Amino acid sequence: MKALFSILLSCLAFSVFSQNTSQYDNIPLTSAANYRKAEPQVILASDYVYSSPVDKENMNRKNAIAFIMKWMGGTSDYSFGMDETISKIAGGDNDVLGMYFVCLAKYALDKGKGVDREELKYNAYLLLAKYCENPGNNFKPKGEVKKLIDAKNQDKLKEFLDSKQKK
Repeated sequence: MKALFSILLSCLAFSVFSQNTSQYDNIPLTSAANYRKAEPQVILASDYVYSSPVDKENMNRKNAIAFIMKWMGGTSDYSFGMDETISKIAGGDNDVLGMYFVCLAKYALDKGKGVDREELKYNAYLLLAKYCENPGNNFKPKGEVKKLIDAKNQDKLKEFLDSKQKK
């Protein structure tokens, strides 16, 4: 699972790492204590990304997403699992994938340690749907993302997510 997560991080952040340095480069993530100490910065980064519109030119946003994903891949205090559901919903859209991981981190850190994996997953998708349906976020929902939003608005999000796991 961590290997898959690392591969996704590499794919999503490739362009970020080839760019200039960012404010996140000065935050060490080399030990469990570093990861714990970085949690306030991860919260700030996830709040920033969640409150900013999709913008492929915004390097601060890209760097924040890369930092969040790097933190997620190494923290021992939280368990973030990659499931097939997000692959089916994102359909290769890196903006959706990145935002999903931001939503996972945001919810986990808002709730604190010990959050149930199913609760975390459900609420990350709920946050993702809310983000994607907001016209101010410059995201044009289509395909499975549109279905995710429709399911949320019809109070059938759990059923929608369950249906993605069975296929």
